[in-house]
Amino acid sequence: MEQQIERSKVIVRWIVVASLFGGVAYLKRQGQVPLPWSTVLALTAAACALNLAYWRILRTSAPRWLKYVTTGTDLALISILVLFTGGSGSVFYVAYFIVLVSNSIRYGMGMALYVATVYNLGYAAVLLAQPPANDLTVEAVKILSFWGVALYAGYLAMRFQRQTRILESYEETIARLRAELSSLKAPPK
Repeated sequence: MEQQIERSKVIVRWIVVASLFGGVAYLKRQGQVPLPWSTVLALTAAACALNLAYWRILRTSAPRWLKYVTTGTDLALISILVLFTGGSGSVFYVAYFIVLVSNSIRYGMGMALYVATVYNLGYAAVLLAQPPANDLTVEAVKILSFWGVALYAGYLAMRFQRQTRILESYEETIARLRAELSSLKAPPK
């Protein structure tokens, strides 16, 4: 099952990379992103190379560590993109939420906390490299909001997983009772 989840993440990652590339190219053309094409192409190539490497690993298995590596590298690449496209004012800041929500839904609270922690490190590095002009209150609210979404998404995932387990136990009970009922109705030999 984890192998299928990670394969679906690879497919989604292709879509996100293409969308982000299109967004950067459009904003660059409009003169709103002072980013050299070499940097745009290097970030895109890095994301594509990593995605191909993940796909290759997933052809045979899904090591437990892979979900953490893929998520961590996604967040690192987003942090680099955010840094180069305006820092705290980057329009690509919302890409962090794509990683948060998609991983929280798939893996639950533990992954939500992992994403929020790695996000904190990556976004703090962005703010250190390119300090915002205004006070840090806005940045604190953004970080706290991210943690709020992480905790809520993790909670919803935990609840969904619990409901799924309950439903599976009901289905098993129904199947067992049907089998018992069939054996009672069977004519004696």
